[in-house]
Amino acid sequence: MKRILYIIIIIMVSVNTFAQNKSMTDTVYSIKEVEVLGASKKKVEIGKLNVPLQYLPMSVSTVSYKDLEIRGISNIEDAVKFLPGVRMNTSYGAFQTLYVRGMTYTPIMIDGVRDERTMINSYPFSDLTNVESMELLKGPASVLYGHSVLGGVLNIVRKSPTPQTVVNMKMSYGSWNNKQANMDFGGNLAGPLNYRANFNYSDQDGWRATGNKRLSGYLALGADIDATSKIDVRGSFHRDGYGTETGLPPVMMADVYNADGSLYLKAGQEIPGLNEKKRYNNESDFLKNNGWDISGKYEKKFSKSMKLTNYLSYKYDDINYLGTEELSYLYSMDPVYKHYIDKGTYKMYINLDSVQLTYPLRFSHIAKTLGNQLELSGDFYTGNIKHNFIGGYSFSQMFRNSYTGYNNAPENDKFNSEYDIYGPGIYSVIAVNNPQSMGYMKSKFSKAIITKDYTHGIYFQDLIEFHEKFKLLLAARYDMYKYMRTGANTYDGIREYHKSEQTPYSIATNSAFTYRTGMVFLPISELSIYTSAASYFRPSRTFPAANTIYLNKNGSEIDIESGKGIFDPEKGYQFEAGTRYTYKSILQASASVFYIRKNDIVRSFGRLSVGSDANGNPIMKSIIGQVGSEDSKGFDIEVAIMPTHFSSFNLGYSYTDTKTLDIQPNKYVSIDTQNITLVPHNTFYAYGNIVVPKGIFRGLSYNLSVSFMDKVYTNYAKSMSFSSYWLTDMGISYSLKNGIRLSGNVNNVFDKKYSNQAVYGTQRVPGMPRNFMLSLAYSLR
Repeated sequence: MKRILYIIIIIMVSVNTFAQNKSMTDTVYSIKEVEVLGASKKKVEIGKLNVPLQYLPMSVSTVSYKDLEIRGISNIEDAVKFLPGVRMNTSYGAFQTLYVRGMTYTPIMIDGVRDERTMINSYPFSDLTNVESMELLKGPASVLYGHSVLGGVLNIVRKSPTPQTVVNMKMSYGSWNNKQANMDFGGNLAGPLNYRANFNYSDQDGWRATGNKRLSGYLALGADIDATSKIDVRGSFHRDGYGTETGLPPVMMADVYNADGSLYLKAGQEIPGLNEKKRYNNESDFLKNNGWDISGKYEKKFSKSMKLTNYLSYKYDDINYLGTEELSYLYSMDPVYKHYIDKGTYKMYINLDSVQLTYPLRFSHIAKTLGNQLELSGDFYTGNIKHNFIGGYSFSQMFRNSYTGYNNAPENDKFNSEYDIYGPGIYSVIAVNNPQSMGYMKSKFSKAIITKDYTHGIYFQDLIEFHEKFKLLLAARYDMYKYMRTGANTYDGIREYHKSEQTPYSIATNSAFTYRTGMVFLPISELSIYTSAASYFRPSRTFPAANTIYLNKNGSEIDIESGKGIFDPEKGYQFEAGTRYTYKSILQASASVFYIRKNDIVRSFGRLSVGSDANGNPIMKSIIGQVGSEDSKGFDIEVAIMPTHFSSFNLGYSYTDTKTLDIQPNKYVSIDTQNITLVPHNTFYAYGNIVVPKGIFRGLSYNLSVSFMDKVYTNYAKSMSFSSYWLTDMGISYSLKNGIRLSGNVNNVFDKKYSNQAVYGTQRVPGMPRNFMLSLAYSLR
């Protein structure tokens, strides 16, 4: 079977007739203020700098929605595999965290506006059907986008209003009863007013019976008010529901022996013969994510060399979650089970036939974010030297109320409704080989955590063209950050609290200066070589908590002052060198090497015994310290080829080596320099599109994608890892003259077994086996 499929792939790549598709050189880039139009010789705006991309000392990657749509991709975790050095970590079914160049909590922006949620937690993201492109600016970008931007920043650019009539409709059906419907409209409404609208619905049983459902809508309106000013207003909503994911029973944390003393499983191994389709979640588990947003952008041109832009936005997001998270084996000091763990002086017997649902988690986050950006940009001359500048002020505030129900009923009183989670399902024991729900769980909220984030930033950057072959970028920013947190009890178990019962606010304030500078050399117009340096900071949000020991940078215990922030901001920097080459509209290639350093990192070392009380019982405390540094070094390469108007091929490779460094010694824990978890050393992708432009097969098109993800460890103990894997996806479509298109996609063609997510680092979630998607689409021509 594999041999036949490889022959098909070779034939597809060897075909002499090709598919029309945008290359990197004629794609529109929009990273906040990035807009690359046409080949690299044409103008680009980044930070409203009206210069060619070749003049900029930074790395930019992009993937268009057209390339995603023909592959049936509408999820962000599938889309980012076409960006080098990027990994999206998904946990508990839908909570996602983006890693870029080995750095976590990479900010994600929508139309150039930061999603402030991504700075503090993993979050679900809605579908990408209203998206025009995704672009990645790599390296520290605090000077452009504010705090916490170290590995890079991902911008999701939504579809813009258009005067041209657009009518696109698509229906799809795939494996595990996957049903999708999408409608995309655009055109002129009246006079100068244009629009774009998108609606999407999806419903699926799912490979592991998660039963995910999504509904989203999007509307964009735009108009030229007069010859010098224009306005753009956009809004969207989503109503998404996900089945939570607790994974498979955990791997062994130590060697496990048979009753006769022979080795059964080594540490890190999984129970053999597990059915990867089986779910171990409780019947009451759920995850709902609802939200909406609205934004308005006004632009006023005073002259050809000066304009003012104001961008106002508001976002509402609601997450509601109850999930079975921890699966535990049953243990006994008596030989009542068939297997045991050797504890040295005694044997601990373990039951591998069942698991217990021991720690369900109940929480909800409601986030309301208001932001505004006011910018003045343009160019001027000092003698014969041209300056391209932008100066601006940004403001954002996020009010987030978190509601928790962490007070679970005890095992000997699990039906007591006085507790937050209770019922027959809690602490239930289910079979490993044929898991069945053992009853419902009911839940409520008991605590509210109220937080407020405020950020003010002022910035200025200047790209200086002091010679036709040499360009210099100078940029600086000053940010002021304030974080406030308080708590209260809820009432009636719902997401409400009495403000009169709030505790006093704890307040942390940080401010920082960041910079970015770079030099570009253009020996010929098609080739640019650049170097750059940039800084970064991430504000501290840690306040004192009970039964916790805090360590400073020297490894010494901190004398806590109640109501104040504990740690200094994380700070860091990056050095980068790269090159970019363009040959007509046929080839564009780029390469860069980088070094990133992050200092004053905050690390949680878990719960440890720090002594004994008067009765000899151990005193357990959590240990958190600002005790070290991390660095990341590597390189990435991208190539885009468009040999004819009917073909395009893209490939990218990235090598990243990320480690913890300089962990200061302390009396509680000892940690050696080691690789960071969930960061692969090597990633690779290649994809191509081909269409037959004439003959009896005119309108027939093919697409092929190959991606590689290297091995990653899921915990610092390295007791579990995801093995490296290759995935191959293929698709074929046929376009009729009346605007109808028939298409089919096969993902994971070679039915590769793999995993890329786990709960607690030990409960593996299997990846999807081979699956298909059939689609019927119509476009008005």
